[in-house]
Amino acid sequence: MQPSSFLLATFLLLLSMATGASAQTCSAEGKTVTATGFIMDNLCIDTVNLMDNPTVKTLEGPDEHSIHCLVDVKSCVDSLYTLLAPPENGSNLYTVKYQLGVAGSALAKNYAENARLLGGKKGFGATVTGVDDGTNELKCVTLSNTVVVDGKQLTLSSAPPAPTTTTSPPPLQLPPPPRLRTQLPCRQGLAVKVVVHVPRPLHRSA
Repeated sequence: MQPSSFLLATFLLLLSMATGASAQTCSAEGKTVTATGFIMDNLCIDTVNLMDNPTVKTLEGPDEHSIHCLVDVKSCVDSLYTLLAPPENGSNLYTVKYQLGVAGSALAKNYAENARLLGGKKGFGATVTGVDDGTNELKCVTLSNTVVVDGKQLTLSSAPPAPTTTTSPPPLQLPPPPRLRTQLPCRQGLAVKVVVHVPRPLHRSA
């Protein structure tokens, strides 16, 4: 095989491998879309009012939705997340633009947690890109590193690390070795009779 042919074959092989890996990563078919909005959990939408701020209607004040409620309340996390669209046609209500699904919700949760590590408190929003396949769930979701929190933009690192920190277990404390106590066996004393002979003085006759 000529060197040029070998290089071409190698290039095509690598290209096919990369394409295959990409297809395995995301196999959805549809239109790639990008949208920006608040990230909201379905439970807070279903309950009409924010779980952590019951005086605020969910679709009227998503900017009041705390990151704590979004990422720490298990029932909210389990309900998965949505991307909200802003009010239109004179309405004051936000609407659900896309469901983010399991993978997209996990990714959004990761970004929200990292935004909180940088001081973010509430009103988490993001620019989301994904594949619109005609259903209400966006596929192949990615998020921009620039998010909105507390009404202002916040730029995360290029690859936000998982915020869950693991602490090393404390060193194993071994109990001190037991002290060896040597106890001599108790022996009964032997009675010893000591006889002392005192010599009598010698008497000399006069």
